[in-house]
Amino acid sequence: MRRKIQFILAVMLTLTVITSGFIGCAISPASGSGDPGVNPFDTTRVATVRIVMDEADWKALTANAYAKDYFKADFWFDDELVPDVGVRTKGNASLMETVNWGSPRFPLAIDFNLFNRARTFHGIKKVHFNNGWSDPTMLRDVISYEIFAEMGVPAPRASIVDLYVNDRHLGVYTMAEAVDQSFLSRYFTNSNGNLYKPEVAAARLDWTEKNAYQGFSFFGQPPAETPEPDPMQTLNIGGGPLLDILKALEAEDSFPSFATDNATQGAVLSSAVMPRNFLEAAGLKTNQDDPDYSVLFKLLDVLNNEPDATFSQEIEKVLDVDEALRFLAVSAGIVHLDNYIGIGHNMYLYEVGGKFSLIPWDLNMTFGTFNGGIRKNGIINYFIDEPTAGPMDRFPLADRLLSYPPYLEIYHGYLQELLDGPFSLDVVLPEVDRLAEMIRPYVQADTEAFYTYEDWERCLTEDLRPPDVFEGWQAGGPSPALPFFLSPSETGALRENFGVSSLYELLGRKFTPAELDTLKDCLTTTNYELLLQNLYGPGMAPQPPRQPGFGPNALGLKPIIAARWESVRQQLAGERPASPSWGSGNGASMWIADMFLPRP
Repeated sequence: MRRKIQFILAVMLTLTVITSGFIGCAISPASGSGDPGVNPFDTTRVATVRIVMDEADWKALTANAYAKDYFKADFWFDDELVPDVGVRTKGNASLMETVNWGSPRFPLAIDFNLFNRARTFHGIKKVHFNNGWSDPTMLRDVISYEIFAEMGVPAPRASIVDLYVNDRHLGVYTMAEAVDQSFLSRYFTNSNGNLYKPEVAAARLDWTEKNAYQGFSFFGQPPAETPEPDPMQTLNIGGGPLLDILKALEAEDSFPSFATDNATQGAVLSSAVMPRNFLEAAGLKTNQDDPDYSVLFKLLDVLNNEPDATFSQEIEKVLDVDEALRFLAVSAGIVHLDNYIGIGHNMYLYEVGGKFSLIPWDLNMTFGTFNGGIRKNGIINYFIDEPTAGPMDRFPLADRLLSYPPYLEIYHGYLQELLDGPFSLDVVLPEVDRLAEMIRPYVQADTEAFYTYEDWERCLTEDLRPPDVFEGWQAGGPSPALPFFLSPSETGALRENFGVSSLYELLGRKFTPAELDTLKDCLTTTNYELLLQNLYGPGMAPQPPRQPGFGPNALGLKPIIAARWESVRQQLAGERPASPSWGSGNGASMWIADMFLPRP
């Protein structure tokens, strides 16, 4: 009986939302596809985007940024209006850095479809606004998406905009197309397949159905139990999940199964809840109401268990191998270590008709900005035949494909196509200059950016900070790892003076000069300097201490492009080693991921 009541309520709410959405369509010519002559992702100009919403809603959105709750707003693209859209915060590290800095420059997502299933913005249902937390140049996203697309890889479109919320000028952002059903319909004949965004250890694809329900433990602690959400709450009624629409309309209390205590609500609603096992970490984004993981399990089985003699025959049944080789070639060429070949995320897997394709995502740390501890020379000369940050056997998609000589030859051909085409210095360097000239006045007027205008100019042509002994580690974040164990005298002194037993307990503390002097007396010189590096970033950094994100690690964009192009050319020509020859990949530190998550 309860289920029937819930279903009736859901249908009633659906009709109400859709009806109100069509009213919105009737009053706004921009509620559908808009002026067909307008290209939202035109990279020849900087559009002005305004998000207009109740100020109280903006304060609630920013005060509870990690909740990622939707609020209703109007969306203006230059003089084109899309009313009644959903707006929320987005991101992980970028969101955390924004909160830590106390900055209003939040990364945001706009859902045009949430309150009206018929509404799109020029055929787009959702866009993401990236705040430049880790790219001082603000150009890596746009350039890298263009390169992927030119190489025949399905890639989101992106452009650079000047963003306002109400009368608050947030400044220069990248606007990127979301990878969703409207995106899929542009690239695939069938957009109703299974879309995955794998995260954490699942993204390496070094697990199988046998490990699918293996639970994760963090620092040896079992994961917290997460209540299963009511299926009716996650029902997608066209615009978006019923739960999201209820919250945005402040009508959640009208839904019986939603009237639970705050702790349970938080566990169910939080988009930051850690997955409990490999299958949850695989991140199915479509068809959740009736999931079919059989092709995913088949792909994983072939990658991890298929004998070499039959590998090529079987992998081509479940993977678009040609597209995957293009994806790997571009990822290696532009050294995108924030995707599969590095930390192991920021890609989508789309399966339709029994075959998977790879889709790139979140490219603001390409060209070695995220480096996994690899020093500058290692980024420039990143091995193309072992294009993984760590050991090749941890990344079976790359390992198995590139271990098969015919596929390696095709992959080399795509690297050469990359060098001769969209990554040619005659193409990409003028594109950097053109985009930089276009956005320069907007960067100069951007008072909320994480980096100064001088930082922006410098990072176009030289490294943001000079090399130092800690090169390869982000300023303001984890520098070389702090020691887990101190000497008895150090531990005793820390307990006596600061009431702590480890250096990790001091990372969030603000020290007075007198306390720093005391701390110096408590520790060895090495451990004291390591702690200062973690607290304040490299002492030689030209930017203020604790500059956000990985941006201070950013290499000069034009020099790294030129140096990387030449290194790939030399590796293809046999003038430079293309691999270390023993399967170690590029020597990145894998200890962070391995500490948190077990290998299956």
